[in-house]
Amino acid sequence: AEFMAAVMNCDIHLTDKLAVYKREVDKLGIATVAPCVNVSLATFTVRESAIVYGLGALKNVGIDAMQMIVAARQTGGNDQPFSSLFDFARRVDLKKIGKRPLEMLARAGAFDVLDPNRARVFEAIDSLVAWSAALHEAAASAQNSLFGANGADIPEPRLPFRDDWPPMERLAQEHQAIGFY
Repeated sequence: AEFMAAVMNCDIHLTDKLAVYKREVDKLGIATVAPCVNVSLATFTVRESAIVYGLGALKNVGIDAMQMIVAARQTGGNDQPFSSLFDFARRVDLKKIGKRPLEMLARAGAFDVLDPNRARVFEAIDSLVAWSAALHEAAASAQNSLFGANGADIPEPRLPFRDDWPPMERLAQEHQAIGFY
């Protein structure tokens, strides 16, 4: 598993090659953990002899942006999983990550642990990015003002009420982010 993870990291930007490696990993009977904001690192890793899909292997995300997510999760050296989409937006400056990468994470199911309704997460990205930006700007200006309120008074955005994508649409969206089924 370690060897395959290393090989996959060498070609992390080549989706076609990753698809070939994934088939090989399946043939070898090595388990794969799907991309997840609470488990994955920016690159492929091995955990309990399973390959953990690297966030940076998703299409159009960029390893640096994914490392910012991992860094926010690993504050103070120990892993502190995100508890909700709002916690994620509070701890990660989503404006720095960008809308497109966040959409890819939603399509790939990387937020499933926080909200299993991928369509809702996908639709909520704009308001989450705006809310996150407001919080981070408030926190930055609070450091400069004497009585700063660090954005604690900025209300959480409402997540859209909607049904999740039907199974075929879900697969199509996942394929768009990962490059294979």
